[in-house]
This record gives sequence, C-alpha cells and structure tokens, in this order.
Amino acid sequence: MEILQEQLKAKKAGITYALLTVAEAEGTSPCKVGKKMLLLENGTTFGTVGGGQFEHQALEEAAQAIKDRKSFFKRYVNAPIHEEPGLGCSFTVSLLVEVVSPRLQLVVCGAGHVGTAVLRFAKLLHFETILLVNRHPDLNKDKMEIADRFIPCDTFEQGILGSEIPEGAYYVCCASTHTQDKSALKGALQKGFAYVGMLGSVKKTEEMYRQLMNEGIIEDLLEQVHTPIGLDICDMSPDEVAFSIMAEILMIKNGGTGKTRRTLKAS
Repeated sequence: MEILQEQLKAKKAGITYALLTVAEAEGTSPCKVGKKMLLLENGTTFGTVGGGQFEHQALEEAAQAIKDRKSFFKRYVNAPIHEEPGLGCSFTVSLLVEVVSPRLQLVVCGAGHVGTAVLRFAKLLHFETILLVNRHPDLNKDKMEIADRFIPCDTFEQGILGSEIPEGAYYVCCASTHTQDKSALKGALQKGFAYVGMLGSVKKTEEMYRQLMNEGIIEDLLEQVHTPIGLDICDMSPDEVAFSIMAEILMIKNGGTGKTRRTLKAS
C-alpha cells in the first residue's frame, strides 16, 4: 500500500520513477515473486526486492533507466564470491523495471486567441495543460473545457506561485496586456521551469526586463526566456503563432536544432 501511495504522490508532483517487480526467482533467494520496490528520480526508495548486492546493482541500473526513460526486463544471477563454500546464497532473479514519466505540464497564462490555440495543439501532443486567467471564470468557460486544469487568479504571479505546479513545467506567457505578461513571467521565473516563452516585441521586453531586475529577478534567469516566442515559421496568425510556439517547445524538450531533417541528413 505504501508503494502505491508513493506512486500517486510522485505522479501528482510530476516526478519520474521506476517500479521494480520480481517476476521470477530460483534458488536460495530472499527475493519473492511479486515483491516490489519504488525508486524515485531523486534517489529515494520505498520497499525492497531482496536487498544485498543484487538489489544494489538493480537500483543502479534502474536509476540509469530513469535517465534514459526506458523500461527493461533482466535476469540477474547472484553467485556470492566473498562467502565460504556452502554459506552463500546462489540464486537467479528476473526483474521487470518499469519507468513511469508523468505527462509534461504546459502552463498557459492568458486565454486569448494564441493561448487558446496553444492549448489545442498541446493537447494533441499529450501535454497536461494548465490554464491561468485573471478574468471571471464565466468569461472563459470554453477555454476551461480545453485545459486539463483551470486556475483563476488575481495576478498571474500569485496564481503560479500559489498553485501546485510541479518543477520542470513549460510556461507560455500570452496575456492580454504587457503588465499581465510581466506578472506571469515573474511568477514563472521563480519556479523550476523547463521552458519559459513570452509574446512581445524586443522594445517591450527590454523595458520589462529592466523593471524585473529592479524587482529582484536576476539577469541569468531573464536570459533563459524565449521572447519573441516561437520559431520563425509562421505568418503571425494566432493558429500559426501557436504552432510555432509548440514547435519551439518540442525543440527544447527533445534537444533538437530547429533545422530541417534534410539539412541534418546532408551534414
């Protein structure tokens, strides 16, 4: 029961984990079929699949599997080399190691034409979408139905910092005014983010950055903001801007270059 509860907590917190399950066991073994162990991305463990050197090796390989985001099935052979003859436990164990990665969180600040289009594209790409608006919910019912979560707020900064948004989320700041975008950007930069992008011109951004630095946001964080947001592939219509935003997010998520595959093939 503890492992199941911790799995649910990890999912809610957006933490990737590996679930180790004993599928087969032969010989003199402390490993019993069905025993489970949970390894979180930060190294925390719950339960045991048998202990000893075998478990240590399995956890090392499960930690690498978490980094690679790949599950695996493996047969382990335990042959003690530091025991006198007849005193050690020789056994074989088959483990199923399942890596579970929660859906990536995409936070959209603003429910205008671009924000609504971003939500639609993000859903197609299997992001879990969170919509923040600082207008009355009755004015955003259609947008609320698109998003997985809806967070009403007085200011975007307050909405971001006061909500359970996990580390590593992707933020799109596309509010109806520059002041609201500044609030959204300030909130996002105080969280652990994978991506922050904002609509707006270079002139608008320079003044906003000056104000944010005066308010305590360090320059290193501001340099990580993608603005003007999106790849240079659109005609500036809301749908195409939203598509270019999601293309940039995928490029960041997947470590891409933004170049055409034809160009990459040629090089």
